[in-house]
Amino acid sequence: MDNEAPALSIARLRSVWDAEVGPSARRALTAAACAGLFGAAHVARVGSPLARGLAGAGLALLLAAIAARAVLARRRRGDARRTVREIIGRTDEALGAATLRALALVDRARADDRVGSPELAGLHLARLLGRASQARITTRARQAAARWAMAGLALGVAALAAAAIEPSRVVEGLDVLAARRGEAPLDLPWLEDIEMTATPPEYLHEGTEVLLPFATTMQPRGTVITVRGRPVRAGRALVLTDGGAEVPFVDDGKGGVIARWTLGDSTTLQAAARFGQVRVRQADAQRVVSLPDDAPRVTLEGAPRTVKLLDEPSIPLRYEITDDHGLREVDLVLRAGAKEERRVLSRPAGDAKVDRGGYELRARDPFFRRTYVPIEVRIEARDNDPIEGPKWGRSEAILVVPPQVGEPEARRYVALVKARDALTDLLADRIGQKAPEAGGAAGHAAHEAEAQAAAKAEVERALAADYGGLRVRGRIASLARGQLARLDEALAAERKATTRAAHQKLLDETEGVLLAFDAGLRGLGYRDAQAVAQRLADVADEAAAAAELLDGGDRGNGQGRLEAAVTVLGGGGVELSKLGDLGLDLGEIVANDLRRIARARGASDWVHAELAARDLAARLRRPEPSFGGGGRGGVESGAPRGPEPGDASSADESVAQSERDLEELARDHAAEMNAVAEEIARASRPEDIAALREEAKKHAEAIREAVRDLPQPGAAPGSAESAAADGREQAEAMAGALEQGRPEDAVQSGQGAMRSLGEAKRLGSRTGGFFPEERAGREAAEAQQALADELAWAEEALRKLRQAASERAREGLEKSSQREGSLADRARDLRKRGERGDGRMPEEMLERLDDAEQAMREAQRSLSEGDGDQGSERQRDAQRLLEMSRSEDQGQEGDGDQEGDRDMARKADIPDKDKHKGPEEFRRRVLEGLGGTSEPRLREAVKRYAEGLLK
Repeated sequence: MDNEAPALSIARLRSVWDAEVGPSARRALTAAACAGLFGAAHVARVGSPLARGLAGAGLALLLAAIAARAVLARRRRGDARRTVREIIGRTDEALGAATLRALALVDRARADDRVGSPELAGLHLARLLGRASQARITTRARQAAARWAMAGLALGVAALAAAAIEPSRVVEGLDVLAARRGEAPLDLPWLEDIEMTATPPEYLHEGTEVLLPFATTMQPRGTVITVRGRPVRAGRALVLTDGGAEVPFVDDGKGGVIARWTLGDSTTLQAAARFGQVRVRQADAQRVVSLPDDAPRVTLEGAPRTVKLLDEPSIPLRYEITDDHGLREVDLVLRAGAKEERRVLSRPAGDAKVDRGGYELRARDPFFRRTYVPIEVRIEARDNDPIEGPKWGRSEAILVVPPQVGEPEARRYVALVKARDALTDLLADRIGQKAPEAGGAAGHAAHEAEAQAAAKAEVERALAADYGGLRVRGRIASLARGQLARLDEALAAERKATTRAAHQKLLDETEGVLLAFDAGLRGLGYRDAQAVAQRLADVADEAAAAAELLDGGDRGNGQGRLEAAVTVLGGGGVELSKLGDLGLDLGEIVANDLRRIARARGASDWVHAELAARDLAARLRRPEPSFGGGGRGGVESGAPRGPEPGDASSADESVAQSERDLEELARDHAAEMNAVAEEIARASRPEDIAALREEAKKHAEAIREAVRDLPQPGAAPGSAESAAADGREQAEAMAGALEQGRPEDAVQSGQGAMRSLGEAKRLGSRTGGFFPEERAGREAAEAQQALADELAWAEEALRKLRQAASERAREGLEKSSQREGSLADRARDLRKRGERGDGRMPEEMLERLDDAEQAMREAQRSLSEGDGDQGSERQRDAQRLLEMSRSEDQGQEGDGDQEGDRDMARKADIPDKDKHKGPEEFRRRVLEGLGGTSEPRLREAVKRYAEGLLK
């Protein structure tokens, strides 16, 4: 029998079994796989690492089990004994056992001929297989299939239930299960009916913008992007995310959700659902391009450039600043090495986007005077960005190169030496002139006038020049101008009588002028040398501190500082040596000590370098000559230095004494003026003011009514509305002062209000019918008329109060009158002393002293008559004239303008070509404004002052 026949019979039996059981088993396994997958999705949807791990592990085990069963089933089909045991043995146990024995016999017969014939063994096996009941096997297979079907049904129902509750949860769970790095691979819809708006930061003062959803938009940094929508499925934790940060959606109370995103950098926003640590995004994306708040753009006119302070003692700075959103502060920044100084120029109001202005730096600026290295000048501006914090923009730099220490003083001294030489040449020319003869008198006079004019021109050039911000001022200027006036008087005297005696008199006066000028020059050189030495002492201290750093091993800081200090000392010593005898003496000391420092530096002996620098600093702080003359000791001899006896002229000391006398006179007169005011104040009675107060209240109400319709503050500067608003404020201040019983303040405020209203009237009449301005001018004119009556009443009331107080203070005023007379005598004596000799004062100063004396005499008469009001007024005139006599020429030679007092940031709108009316209009307004408000006696002086300003 063929050996394959039993195998085919067994295969047919397996086929019959599989035909019945296989479909049910496959359906059951499929149901199990679906149930497992859906269950794993529900577990994984929790989103935690543990839940996702358990779901993944369970699903993997299920799939592994199904695969393992398939492998085992395949193997069973090839195992005849397992087939006989599982199919025949389960239907007929005895037949199954016999069949298994027959299979074993077949195998042994094939392996060992002694067992028997393989054909007979095979035939026996075939007969046994033929005895197996097909019907019983089919019945048994159907029973097994039924069990599989029941299991499959149960698993299918479970899977269907898991999916039917909410099918999307299965999808979400599987998406979460497949997530990598917290992001699910499949985008799902979460929101519908989406609306978007953009609200810029509050400081931009812009409205909310409606956005087209999912279209790229550009918004300022800090904008709040608001996203509204309706959830596609409830119960999800929805967020708005850029892939990193996220903002949760919250209920908007209208069945939808809302989220607000504050824009930082450019980003792409998407809605997403949060499942534990996994985020599932929506496919729609909103691209938002962030527009940052740029730093202010600062333009400084003329920058970058380098300026030598000696060549340009005044540096005008004109700047323009623009910002995309708003400015908060504009600073002037001065930097020199490690030093920095910031000065606030302006703080623009109302988030202005443009700011223009100017500032003037002068050579005498305190920062320049404390600095000996190049200075970087910039304009810096800060914006109003509250999102990232304020940002600073800065201009290009103007590099200011300061002069050597003492260089301005040396230049001034050299120029004055040239002026002295011109006077020397004049004297030499007059000494060489023969006595004038009768026939040549006219020619002699013309020659003398020409020679004197040339010498005076040289002196005037020296007096008028600017030496790196330093001018000829103070004692030497007063002395020089006084001596020039002395020369003019002497020449005029010779012209009247061209005789030998008159010529000798002119020669003597010229010699006196030269000696006086020389004395003043030597005094100036002495004082300048002392001042420069003190500044160089500070530099020497810096050199000592740098040497100390080097001795401590700090070469990084010490080397540069020492080199800079030594360079400044070298240059300053050279300039110091040009300042007369004392300057030459101290300059040689600086040079000698610098050689000591150089030797120590060459040997890296920093200790001795420091000692040499400190010795130099100590010596320069005692800026006296090393050795005295005329039997007097100097610094080196241990004796203090005093004035040198035997000077050919006492002019310097005479002028100094006149300055001191004038200072003392002005101080004493100010005290007397205050004493008169106090006397009148003590004589004032509260009941007089109380009696006035009730009537004053009525006038205060009338004032308020007169200005009630005027504009409120806030109009553009320079407009009629702005001037009218100023007038309103001052008028209301006048009303308040009247109600509080302060008539003096009321009159002062009323006068200011009249000026402002007059200006508003003038501006309004020139607007060409522009309604707001024209109306403001018209209303200001009406208010001015009404206010004029109230001001007249207040002035009359004040006059009566003062008159009454003066009557009660008559005795005290008489005593003040006597003191005022003695002060007038002092002014007269001071003027007479300044009219002659070495102490000759400038003509302008003599005129002011004469006017001050006359004002004091008038004040004396008024006070003696008991007219305290008029007396006080004339006292103020006299005091003003005394202060004017102490003009800028009466200050110390080294004093410059104090930048903090004189310079200020000036914001200026640049007019366009249509608004510019030319310089003549400006000139006219300045002259009218200054000249119109001055007293008649001072009007011409004020006019000259204004014209000088305009030049």
